[in-house]
Amino acid sequence: MEPPNLYPVKLYVYDLSKGLARRLSPIMLVTQRERGRDTGRGRSRLHAPGARRGTRSRVSKIAPWAKGRERQRHRQREKQAPCREPDAGLDPGTPGSRPGPKAGKQLEGIWHTSIVVHKDEFYFGSGGISSCPPGGTLLGPPDSVVDVGSTEVTEELFQEYLSSLGESLFRREAYNIFENNCNTFTNEVAQFLTGRKIPSYITDLPSEILSTPFGQALRPFLDPIQIQPHGGSPIGRPNGQS
Repeated sequence: MEPPNLYPVKLYVYDLSKGLARRLSPIMLVTQRERGRDTGRGRSRLHAPGARRGTRSRVSKIAPWAKGRERQRHRQREKQAPCREPDAGLDPGTPGSRPGPKAGKQLEGIWHTSIVVHKDEFYFGSGGISSCPPGGTLLGPPDSVVDVGSTEVTEELFQEYLSSLGESLFRREAYNIFENNCNTFTNEVAQFLTGRKIPSYITDLPSEILSTPFGQALRPFLDPIQIQPHGGSPIGRPNGQS
């Protein structure tokens, strides 16, 4: 009896936060320039030739008296205010800053994953299950590749398995960025092919975010978000048809 053929299984890992940072940076720069222009216009209005004369001198006479009264009120408030314990939800090293999912821990990335087997890349998004040549979406090559193992599952059997998933657990309308996403799909497929799960730092990310008050507050805004990398062909439908 001949030994069964073994097919390598890879996990492609993409860090979406890198792409988001590149897309957001021009917006941030424009905002800063706009603020700079607004500030410049504000100064020009204050020093415009038509401004009332004598205003600056009157302000300079009132300012010392006003500052003295403000300092006096501040000292009174400090005496009357009760002592407060530091807010446990804030990073003690940076006053007023908010931590990541857990105090003292920062997000390492926002992960999108796909399974590569039988010479193709398979992933799940808001458009359902799709496939493409490895690295064939607009995301380009992955940021890292994890060797999941090998499988005896043939390409024909794997395609039947994907079709059944596309009609049940991973229908396009079943997509949810927290509870049923690309990483949920790759974790399920990896176990079917090899019996192994994908790394926990990827699958645990949604629960880590939602375990914080900040994550719960953001959830209504994040739940409607749908991620579908372009460049793939939907499983079970003609190429390019949505």
